[in-house]
Amino acid sequence: MLWSYVVLNKTLVAAALVSVLSGCAPSSVVCNPNSRVDLDIADVQSKNSEDVKVIVLPVDIAFKDSAKQRLQAVILNDIESTVTQSGSELIDRKLASKLKNEIKLAEQSGRYNTNGVPIADIAIMSEVTASNLFYSFTERDTYKNKKGETKVIPAHCDFRTEVKTTLKVVSLPEMRLIQRIELEGTDTSKTETNDSDCPVTQGSYIGMAIEAAQSSIEQSLALQKVLAPSATVMEMRQCDEGMQLKISMGKNKNIQPNSPIIISQIFKSDEGELEIYPLGEGYVIDNEINAVGTKHSWVDVDDEIGEQVKKGDHARFVPKCNWYDIACTLTN
Repeated sequence: MLWSYVVLNKTLVAAALVSVLSGCAPSSVVCNPNSRVDLDIADVQSKNSEDVKVIVLPVDIAFKDSAKQRLQAVILNDIESTVTQSGSELIDRKLASKLKNEIKLAEQSGRYNTNGVPIADIAIMSEVTASNLFYSFTERDTYKNKKGETKVIPAHCDFRTEVKTTLKVVSLPEMRLIQRIELEGTDTSKTETNDSDCPVTQGSYIGMAIEAAQSSIEQSLALQKVLAPSATVMEMRQCDEGMQLKISMGKNKNIQPNSPIIISQIFKSDEGELEIYPLGEGYVIDNEINAVGTKHSWVDVDDEIGEQVKKGDHARFVPKCNWYDIACTLTN
């Protein structure tokens, strides 16, 4: 089993390095302001993610569990942290608790009735569906190493905690399901003991359950993709470096050089629904000096995108696993 993991690890790392070395690297120079190109105005203007309000409802757990309160607190904190990092506006937790039942009822009826200004654009509902502890006992064993020395493997218990959580991301006030996300996280530990019943303290179980829940959220890109920061196309420049777009998000949304950005156009159907059509993907210019500002960044795009893009079009950050994060790669 260990050999398989090592081989898989080396294979994934090698594949990632080949991808990095063979891929098209973004420009490292921002075009001069004199190279600005006039853009047509988009019929439907996109919104910055900072204009999107998100309400995160308290976490539901329908079964009795010693880790219940800690799990609810940790999962809520991690979801709220993901929302904040996306640049969206997080609705106050007290208000979220107050409106929980109201929004739950609205989910059943299909529409949230609100007077005046809507409280949020998106609601995130979550429920822990399982928190299980598994264990196995291994008796004491001995073996001889290459030197002929006798080595002892003490009797021990292996523990594995599994936490499953369902997230539902819905739009308000329509209560339209944007995405249903199934999260599953695990944590393991080992204890030397001769007791085949493998006793475990409540504190140990709670600690493992918390680690499992946190890893399920941190390693999943699904929620990050739903909440990924978005912006509008502000300007285009064209020079020897190619075509470059200025978009309305930067350090305020944790945008970094080489960040992948999808450029799309938004259309409104005859029924009033908004439809998004991607034009393609570009990368933030690899320049620490002027490629990324506080509220803007420059994206290197190919000619096909540059010929179609309009001022006000949609630009969205694309969350991806770091090439060295094996757990994230396997999960997604």
